[in-house]
Amino acid sequence: MFDPLSAAGLLLAVIATGGWWHERRQRRRAEARMLPERQRFSELLERLGIGHWIRDLETQEMWWSSSFRRQHGMAEDLPAHRRHMLDILHPDDRATFAERLGAAYAQGEGETTYRSIADDGAVRHHVVRIAVATDPETGHRLAYGFNLDITEHVQLQRTLQERTAYLEAIVGHLPMGLSVFDDQLRLKVWNAEFTKVLDLPADLVREGVDFSELIRVPAQRGEYGEGDIEAMVRQRRELALRFQAHRFERTRPNGRTHLVIGEPILHEGQVTGFVTTYTDITEQKLERERLEQTSDRLRTLIEHIPAGVTMVDRQLQIVAWNDRLRELLDIPEELFRQPVVSLESMFRFNVMRGEYGPCEDPEAMVQALLDRARDFQPHAFERTRPNGRVLYIQGQPLATGGFVTVYTDVTEQKHHEAEVERLARTDPLTGLDHRGAFTIGLRQALAQAERHGGQMAVLFIDMDRFKAINDSLGHEVGDVVLIEMARRLRERLRQSDIVARIGGDEFVVALTGIEAGLDAAQVATQLLQALSAPYDTPRGPVHLSPSIGIALYPQDGLEENELLRLADLAMYHVKNEGGAGYRFYAPDMNEAVIRRIEFEHRLRAALQAHQLELHYQPIHRLSDGLPLLGFEALLRWPQGDGRYIPPDQFIPIAEESDLIEHLGLWVCQQVARQSRLWREQGLQPTTEAWRIGINLSARQFDRADLVDRLASCFAQEGLGLDGVTFEITEGAMMRDPQRAEQQLQTLRSHGAQCAVDDFGTGYSSLSYLRHFAIDHLKIDKSFVHALSPHPDDLAIISAAIGLAHQLGHQTVAEGVETVEQLACLQRLGCDAVQGYLLSRPMQAAEVPGYLERVARGDHQPSVRLSA
Repeated sequence: MFDPLSAAGLLLAVIATGGWWHERRQRRRAEARMLPERQRFSELLERLGIGHWIRDLETQEMWWSSSFRRQHGMAEDLPAHRRHMLDILHPDDRATFAERLGAAYAQGEGETTYRSIADDGAVRHHVVRIAVATDPETGHRLAYGFNLDITEHVQLQRTLQERTAYLEAIVGHLPMGLSVFDDQLRLKVWNAEFTKVLDLPADLVREGVDFSELIRVPAQRGEYGEGDIEAMVRQRRELALRFQAHRFERTRPNGRTHLVIGEPILHEGQVTGFVTTYTDITEQKLERERLEQTSDRLRTLIEHIPAGVTMVDRQLQIVAWNDRLRELLDIPEELFRQPVVSLESMFRFNVMRGEYGPCEDPEAMVQALLDRARDFQPHAFERTRPNGRVLYIQGQPLATGGFVTVYTDVTEQKHHEAEVERLARTDPLTGLDHRGAFTIGLRQALAQAERHGGQMAVLFIDMDRFKAINDSLGHEVGDVVLIEMARRLRERLRQSDIVARIGGDEFVVALTGIEAGLDAAQVATQLLQALSAPYDTPRGPVHLSPSIGIALYPQDGLEENELLRLADLAMYHVKNEGGAGYRFYAPDMNEAVIRRIEFEHRLRAALQAHQLELHYQPIHRLSDGLPLLGFEALLRWPQGDGRYIPPDQFIPIAEESDLIEHLGLWVCQQVARQSRLWREQGLQPTTEAWRIGINLSARQFDRADLVDRLASCFAQEGLGLDGVTFEITEGAMMRDPQRAEQQLQTLRSHGAQCAVDDFGTGYSSLSYLRHFAIDHLKIDKSFVHALSPHPDDLAIISAAIGLAHQLGHQTVAEGVETVEQLACLQRLGCDAVQGYLLSRPMQAAEVPGYLERVARGDHQPSVRLSA
């Protein structure tokens, strides 16, 4: 029997059980309805490649989707267990992964990244998003995970980071400032150099700072000039908003110059920003200015170089030239107006106009010239252009390739060299060949005569008495005569003959192609007649005659020097015979020349051995008692047998060489020494007692240091020139009257007296004689010896004495040998005499005795002179 309570309890149990069953059935129906939706959601995640999994946090059971397994390289039959998941995790990520998973489970959601290692060792990157929910059926907390393989994303991000690092390093190390603004002019990218170049405060330069704030700093410093700062800022901002490319240089107040280059940043045709670089070009600008200055100077230099200049680069392009080049080469300006001026175009232009001569293949010549130019070797050569202009062309390779060429116009130089060469082989006065050129020409003519078996003649011509004319009338008159002689010789000789002036009044002629000696004689006769005609000169007509010596080839000699020597010998024989004629060479003429040479050698030896002597001939005043005025020192050459060689035999030989100067110096030294001895002996107590006369040769008188040399001789003996009378011939004075006047004045200023020796034998200008500083005129002995009762003879001496007195000079007659001559000279008013009648020249040792005779009056001839 049921207990009601039990029955009630049973009823309640049945009711309760029925309620649970009903609820379960309802839930299963709901799950059945949701299952397709969950499956579709899982399939969708699979299709999206999103791995997903479920973990029951109560039972730790897990479920992995296929996409999850693929992401992690897990097989489909591998049980879903936490242990398998930890196995594929990167060891370094396991602890962090577990920690973050635990945090997500506790918080109900979370996210973490991790790395997995595949079987092949490849590392994959993943991100997982976790959400925790309660299972309504079981009431368990379920963790839902959604995984993505982000390996490619991580690799891309890493690549971007590396590139960003590279770019930041590049930007940071750029040698110029750099800034990037976006399209709103907000600063996005910059480097330290940007701040430094613009001298901006470091705290102002930050990302996002506006363009206006940055440029306000230089505006406040006055870098944009004076004016409203905000207006200037607005103006520059408006300009920047145009996003126009720009490039300009700006020099800041500190002197630094920057090159500013700006370019807009475009993306799909739209401006997204603006990038600007700021390069400090101060040094480059200074260097550029320096280079420009150097270039300007170089251009100026090139333009002002008196030569043509071209500079060619490695590609044979003409990169520099000057106007002088175009002028020298006659190249039209149009050729240099081309965009590229090449050496080839200039070569082709020259070839086509025949600059290098006739050419059958112009292109081949152009290529040959180009091939030679490509060698870039130093070169120097002369080229004569078709117009006759001579160019000296020098090319020098450049270190950088190419070369520079200088074209110098040497036309005038060549003409000058030709003239110099002509002058080098010709006599400048007459225009005839000189000795060297004559010798060469004669040698060539002799060689030709030898080849053809011909004959030749050499004529040596010397003008008689030319030296006297030259000395008396002056060199100008002598030059006129020589020029006229040359003209007459050229006029009467053939073109094939050779004529030259070899010195002074000496001329030589080579007659070529003669048949016999008679031909030479006929030419000599014609020349004798032509050269003997009067010569018109500024001083009036001059009469001269030639002496001509002739030597024949091959009869007399075979070589040029030998023929010249033999013709010279023949000429001297004509001279010795009185001149005005011609003679053929004869063998015996050599003996006379040899004797002359030996004579000169003996004279030199005698001078060196002190074998010469000085004799002294007294000079007396032509008045009562014949008082002594002095002595004339005369050179004597004693021989071993007691004889003396007359001065007129060895003095002319000495005058033909420098021996005369050595003789003259020796005479002065001996006179100075003897004067000192006489003064020490009291024989010449004062310079006024009597003087010593010394003859000066023309060569001595021509020396610029004449007075110094004379004064030195006497100074060595402690004497001056105040006791000396220097005798100079008319001819020596008239060689150069102006200089003679200076020499005489200088001698007088040293206390010496001066006399004109052999007066009347030469040609003297009365105007010069009036101004010459002379004391005496010495009448040549030839006039004294010619004295006779004949009126004409007396008139000559009288005129000479009268002329001397009118000029204020004393007269001394030389060579007085008879009492008649002495008496006549006294009547004519002569002032003084010397000669054998009073005394022969005496040795120095005889002078004291003669002075005693003069003191006693025993020196007077036995004739009474009228008062």
